[in-house]
Amino acid sequence: MRSRNILWQLFLLSAVSLFLELAIIRWLSSEVRIFAYFKNLPLMAAFLGFGIGFLLADRDDLFVRWFPRVVCCLSIIIAGAAGLGITHVIFVDPRQYFLLGAGFGDHDVHFIDSFLKTAKAILVIVGLFFLVMMTFATLATKLGQLLNQQKPLKGYSINVLGSLVGILAFSAVSFLQWPPPAWLALAFMGLLTFYREHRKFAVIYFVVATAVAVYADRENPAIWSPYYRIALSEAPQEPTSPSTTFLTVNYDGFQAIQDLSPSHIETFPEKLQQLYNRHYNLPYSLSRRQVNSVLILGGGSGNDAAAALRNGATRVDVVEIDPAIARIGAEIHPERPYSSEKVRLFVDDARSFLQRTKAKYDLVVFATLDSHTAFSSLSSLRLDNFVFTEESVRSARERLSPGGGIAINFFTIKEWLSQRHLSTLQTVMGPPVLVFGSPLLEEAILLAGDRFDASRDAGKTVYRPMRASFQAESVEPITDDWPFLFLEKRGIPFHYLMPLFIILVLSLIPVRLCGVRRSDVDWHLFFMGAAFLLIETKAVTTLALIFGSTWVVNSIVIGAILVMILVANLLMNLFSSAKFSWLYASLFVSLLLNFCFPLSVLNEYPWGFRLAISSLVVGLPILFAALIFARAFAVVRSPSASLASNLLGGLVGGLLEYLDMWVGLQWLNILALAVYAFSATFLVMGQRERAHTVGTEFSSS
Repeated sequence: MRSRNILWQLFLLSAVSLFLELAIIRWLSSEVRIFAYFKNLPLMAAFLGFGIGFLLADRDDLFVRWFPRVVCCLSIIIAGAAGLGITHVIFVDPRQYFLLGAGFGDHDVHFIDSFLKTAKAILVIVGLFFLVMMTFATLATKLGQLLNQQKPLKGYSINVLGSLVGILAFSAVSFLQWPPPAWLALAFMGLLTFYREHRKFAVIYFVVATAVAVYADRENPAIWSPYYRIALSEAPQEPTSPSTTFLTVNYDGFQAIQDLSPSHIETFPEKLQQLYNRHYNLPYSLSRRQVNSVLILGGGSGNDAAAALRNGATRVDVVEIDPAIARIGAEIHPERPYSSEKVRLFVDDARSFLQRTKAKYDLVVFATLDSHTAFSSLSSLRLDNFVFTEESVRSARERLSPGGGIAINFFTIKEWLSQRHLSTLQTVMGPPVLVFGSPLLEEAILLAGDRFDASRDAGKTVYRPMRASFQAESVEPITDDWPFLFLEKRGIPFHYLMPLFIILVLSLIPVRLCGVRRSDVDWHLFFMGAAFLLIETKAVTTLALIFGSTWVVNSIVIGAILVMILVANLLMNLFSSAKFSWLYASLFVSLLLNFCFPLSVLNEYPWGFRLAISSLVVGLPILFAALIFARAFAVVRSPSASLASNLLGGLVGGLLEYLDMWVGLQWLNILALAVYAFSATFLVMGQRERAHTVGTEFSSS
């Protein structure tokens, strides 16, 4: 009976731990904006915390006495980030990396020159990193104790199964769009069973943390979609300007919902009409023929769809990834574009829709897309990165009717960024590409295709013709392999390296305080952890490219990886006698296959076939890596210490993931292969050392 109770506790704590990890990553990146662009930093902090906690598995007081205090402190800081003035801390040039501030286009040129602001930003990043680390370190001490009371592989399987349930639970609250106070309440209720003898103590801190989160949520009410913290605010009603509802995501300007219908906008002075009309009517005003069918990628709350309807389109397909933003548009947009029978709204990833649809359009509009967030905690990629690649624009070209055209609207924040959009469109569509823009609004629209005629009347707008070149120098093209739209060139920018280096160096301190010596680390499992994070990241990004960068795809892929680990553990009875050399050879071959196989060729095949082949190619390295790990982990002396080595390796893997900014995504396979080669080397060295030790003991006897 006691053994079953321990298994249940291990399962429950594993589920709560993964749920809380996902909740903190999501919450932190929404409230402290810099973590939205370094989204794997909280993941790395959690890895370090779990590793430290597993090393301190004999310290029961850390979980009992310190976890409630630390998680309460972390929750108060995240909930109060806006009041503390740490929501927008930026140490890179915001114009360079398109990190928006509190207003719509808060691009202070001199922001980076302030040493104090840079110091504050680094202090916030490092401080929160280690607070997250302490949260999971104190939590993991109890998890390590429970793991050590089971056979290694059995305990690890229960841990993975619980983690899978944790992912499903957080996916459920994301689907239901519950706010952070509900996340905390669910996690704390699951943890109370471990505080039977100290329940009053734990309840006080848990209630305080939840109460502060509730207060913050009521002071700044928001809708928590699966992607964003969404807030709505009404602009002051003035007789000299159209009514406007501002929609912000994660405290950043996203869209102004406006009534631009002729019956409303024409009641204002012509200069205001020009200002508010912006780019919306240009693709239709400059078209040689009537635009009947339109595809809008990144439709937001409906401004682009409303423009298409005003200009006579009879079939408008709108793709918007966020269900809450789409719902808001349907409910409050004054022109009600999403209620029209001519409009079909698809809540989907733009790139995925392009690859699946067979419909043809007179016009494809790339709306002003900026995701403001990464699509996965495993990767530094942003949601919209794959939308603007050359391959994506080619997919859009294939969806054009004869004589069709493509329109891309964007902010002209940096000349090289504007040139990148222009060069991509010129490469795919060929010249000429019409360029219209507004220096006042820092916006431009590109129009490509024979459909457009620059000599036609552009209508009432502040947009004017511009030179079809933003800078003389060529720019690095963005492709599906290197989709970093907001990086000027290949490489890891210094201002990315700086906090990563500081965190890496400071991470050695808690490891040393745990009394860990180099000989205490299982280097075989350490390098396996580093390499596995790389192939896991590659799997998530690859399958997101094929099936869409949606939260559902992300959850399914990570869940499938955990299922594959469980399958590998179950298969160990069949592979218990398999030689490591054969397993490693199979792993290396599968990584080379993953590197060489062009998954883009699958786009021409049915969805089911694409799913099967892509899952096979991407999943084989994960399966073989899981088999190797299960084979090695089954015979470890201390499950918690061995998992600590593996998780600390995952921290290094998180740092190595940033190399894809330099080498591209595909080369993560080769990088992972090299790291796995290190793990194989240390495995052989360990086997020889153990054989030598046994031989020495035998000779001594």
